[in-house]
Amino acid sequence: MRTFVRLLLFVLIGVLTTAVGELQYSVFIRGDWANLFGSMVFNAVYLVGAFVMTRAFFRLLPRRTAFLVCVVLAAVAGLGVEWFLIGNSPWGNPTAVQIGMAAYWAGMVVVPLIFIDPAPPYYRLKRAILAYAAAYTTAALLGQWLLPAAEWRFAFHIWTVVIGYMGLCGLCVVGYRRVASAENMRAAKGVLQQL
Repeated sequence: MRTFVRLLLFVLIGVLTTAVGELQYSVFIRGDWANLFGSMVFNAVYLVGAFVMTRAFFRLLPRRTAFLVCVVLAAVAGLGVEWFLIGNSPWGNPTAVQIGMAAYWAGMVVVPLIFIDPAPPYYRLKRAILAYAAAYTTAALLGQWLLPAAEWRFAFHIWTVVIGYMGLCGLCVVGYRRVASAENMRAAKGVLQQL
């Protein structure tokens, strides 16, 4: 039962992580609510597979290594989706920002990984991610309502998704590594004190 609850939380948090970016692209830029809902359903199914894979990596590898492997594989798998299912490959859509798409897909997986981890040292990182998400969401909504020209809104939304998800991934990776390093230091001190 505990695994099922963690799976549901993982999927829900992952879908919420991408919801604002999807809203920007599907609704604010294209006016396509059906694409928004279709993307969220696809993301939920994708996240079920990601949950299974991340659990395997965390069982097989040391914690920090598993996290970094998950970040890289989520980004690469996401680019695979973008290139071969959506058509945003460098040869099919040269204007697509590859690093932004990689960050979007990586964020979809790593944010839930952090939030389902019950360890107290991650509470501060979780609060930072929530603050970042609130600021990002506010900026996206204000940009939609305050920018007068459709061309400006288009550029604003594309670049806030790219920069926003890159920043989110950076926050997650740096924050996770700091917490993991601090935990390793505490463990090493504990070993030294026992000697």
